[in-house]
Amino acid sequence: MGNISQRELENQELAKDAAQEAIVLLQNKNQTLPLKNKNIALYGHGAFATVKGGTGSGDVNQRSVVSILQGLENAGFTVTTKSWLMRLQRFYQQQKHEHDEKLKDDPMAILAPGFTFKDPEIAEFEDAATGIYVVSRVSGENYDRRNRKGDFKLTDNELSNIIQMSQFYSNSIVLLNVGGVMDTSFIDQCPMLDSVVLVSQLGMTTGDAVAEILDGTKTPSGKLTDTWAYNYEDYPSSENFGMSNPEYVEGIYVGYRYFDSFQIKPRFEFGFGQSYAKFFLKTQKVNVNEERIRLQVAVENSSEKFSGQETVQVYVSKPQSDIPTPYQDLVAYQKTTSLRPSARQTLEFTVPMSDLSIFDSELGAYVLMPGTYYLRVGNSSKHTQVVATFKLDEKVILEKVDNLLVPRIDPTTLTTNKVSLKNVSGVPFFLLKAVNFPETKFAHYQEKNDVTTFVEKREDLPGKGLNQIIEHVRNAAGKTLDDVNNGDVELAEFVASLTDQELVDLVEGQMSANKNGVVGISSDLVSGAAGQTGTIKNKRVPAIVMADGPAGVRVEPVYKRNDQVIEHFATAWPIGTALAQTWNKDLIEKVGFAVGTELKEFGVDLWLAPGMNIHRDPLGGRNFEYFSEDPYLSGTMAAFETKGVQTHHGIGVTIKHFFGNNQESHRNYGNSVIGEQALRQIYLRNFEIAIKTCAPVSIMTSYNRVNGIFSGSNFELLTNVLRDEWHFEGLVMTDWFSSADPKQSMHAGNDLIMPGSSKSELMSAVTDFGPEFDEQGNLLVKHGYDFLKKRSTETEMWNDFIVDNEGEVLVKLRIGDDSNLKDRLKDWVYDGVAQITDKNHVLLSGKWKDNNDLYLGDLQKSAINVLRAVLKLKF
Repeated sequence: MGNISQRELENQELAKDAAQEAIVLLQNKNQTLPLKNKNIALYGHGAFATVKGGTGSGDVNQRSVVSILQGLENAGFTVTTKSWLMRLQRFYQQQKHEHDEKLKDDPMAILAPGFTFKDPEIAEFEDAATGIYVVSRVSGENYDRRNRKGDFKLTDNELSNIIQMSQFYSNSIVLLNVGGVMDTSFIDQCPMLDSVVLVSQLGMTTGDAVAEILDGTKTPSGKLTDTWAYNYEDYPSSENFGMSNPEYVEGIYVGYRYFDSFQIKPRFEFGFGQSYAKFFLKTQKVNVNEERIRLQVAVENSSEKFSGQETVQVYVSKPQSDIPTPYQDLVAYQKTTSLRPSARQTLEFTVPMSDLSIFDSELGAYVLMPGTYYLRVGNSSKHTQVVATFKLDEKVILEKVDNLLVPRIDPTTLTTNKVSLKNVSGVPFFLLKAVNFPETKFAHYQEKNDVTTFVEKREDLPGKGLNQIIEHVRNAAGKTLDDVNNGDVELAEFVASLTDQELVDLVEGQMSANKNGVVGISSDLVSGAAGQTGTIKNKRVPAIVMADGPAGVRVEPVYKRNDQVIEHFATAWPIGTALAQTWNKDLIEKVGFAVGTELKEFGVDLWLAPGMNIHRDPLGGRNFEYFSEDPYLSGTMAAFETKGVQTHHGIGVTIKHFFGNNQESHRNYGNSVIGEQALRQIYLRNFEIAIKTCAPVSIMTSYNRVNGIFSGSNFELLTNVLRDEWHFEGLVMTDWFSSADPKQSMHAGNDLIMPGSSKSELMSAVTDFGPEFDEQGNLLVKHGYDFLKKRSTETEMWNDFIVDNEGEVLVKLRIGDDSNLKDRLKDWVYDGVAQITDKNHVLLSGKWKDNNDLYLGDLQKSAINVLRAVLKLKF
């Protein structure tokens, strides 16, 4: 191994800063934390096997990980249970080895559930001033969590150990090394327990970050991005989660919107997090007009001893009406710098009035309802106070849109808010008039039946059933992408000069010649990268290389190229949820910039991150990759991370998974049934914020269906909403091995199919495409995986060719002793469709299928968007 680079050192330090700001202090009875005595007894396998992040494509290959045990020892703590932990670690490693051995030859191993280990009951407790128990959980791609012991709930041993620990030691602390919400009923069962800390999963510097929070070097400032209920059943999604067709009965009432509106008391509310310091918030100025809300909030650290940071959260309660409306919505937030005792900082907020709109499904419009609005300021969703009210005289229609993505039957059952808003006196009041708002905007849509094809001269155009518009363009034969970049040739002219095969090679990823994984690993240019786009060498079209995220750049850490050893150790950052728990946009932008530095160094152009789906339910297996239950927090976090990455010229992000991907069960074919208002205000809103704020280079569609249509082939989603309403100009790609029909994807607006396994289907749809052969001349057999039946598949690549004795098409085929077709040869000869030419070859008679139903214009449209991304990233 080479020496650790300066880049690695700098990014480790930033990763630790982010990790520290992500840690949430949930409980601190008797001011147990920070610890004054560094003599501790440490328990739980998470102490040495600290989980840095989730499994699947979100994993990262870093140089090292600092466990909680290592971090505490690095910070000068004396661990009296070290020998006990080392004995437990030997048993842990033995069980993990057995688990890994079972999976070593499984092609789907990367999508298997992570290794789980159950702590034994502690027989004897070692003497120390403080007992600390680490509860550790792992979750990941392809599997949801379970509401059972050992996952969402503690095991019997864990609960017994924590109860006894809290009774034995003067000070007792539980550290939650988990990727998302957990059952915390153990707090009620452990009345002697002093402190509970949500460590989360903090990447490679977890242990060092935890140690500096526990000893007071750093004051905790993290805030929850989800509501932590008393019981799993308190979540309105709990009865409609994990099934193949989940119905989003709760509508817009997700997370705190539900708990606030239906008076369900959570254990820890959204935005909650304690500190060693104490803060006093005072709203100094408020101004509201028809354009925006402005306010200034002064924050003072009123503690005498501790420095610290506070997050100011701004919510608005909107008028109640026939349209479902939550008690309050988050509309702005800011985090202070580290304030010394008695120090003050004034934060300024500006909220566009359009951010207060709700979606009126009957009208098909974003509107502001008439009535009284309450502006609230606080440090969690529960602890807010009204600082101003304003009244709108009449309904304002901000934007008229079409009713899109509508379910056959709206599943929403939660429609009536249970909380009535009360008048507040003694605060500033403003009167807004509907006539002073801008005129209504109207979205203009592309027609689903239209397709535009660019031709220089060509008669035999494929396609069926659509309204084709032919645009004649100049001859660009012999021109290259350099000519497009220089302005000598337009993209439409360039794509009109490409062959069918060249177009297909652009709109499909380039499968690796060597290794292709079901998740990522299909790039030949950067070892371990997730994939790359196709190249056209004579047209000077280079490949875009992509790498997974979102907790870091996922590439091979050490590999050989041209006899040279290359090291690409990446930084393992805190998981997405933890990054959002910092509530620090500037810090997230710095993390994004640091990720961009690594992408540039590794030769990767496009980062397949950030992940930003909504935490609809706490059992979502991939929640750790995503930010929050709230679309505003999710959207702004994604925007600032995008801003940081894309500050680097030639580097881009891919926000994902677009959209309605809120569970892992049945993810490749499941159907999320969601009402139109919930789609608009919750599940699309976060993506809209990120796109309009920071223009990501790319978007990745999700595997699942929404209201019956795969996201990857949904015209209303990818063209009408994304491009027509939001004016997105970037690239849209599928997730790897999407179940969406590739032909439909092309028309819908999904420009790039990754990793590129359906080229034959597209070629068959635009031209008469013959059988494919391997290097020996045998009929090619394509190996795949059926996610529905969960088994490997083999497909003979006959493509458009049908064996037929009356056919006029002849195909020469090798049928050697090792051929799968040998058994069929006798029948073919008997039926008169095969002529034996020598001992290994036959001529087969046949005809073409009548299936050239994909318009060249759809391929061209997609190719143009791919090439725009290539020009942006590579030129």
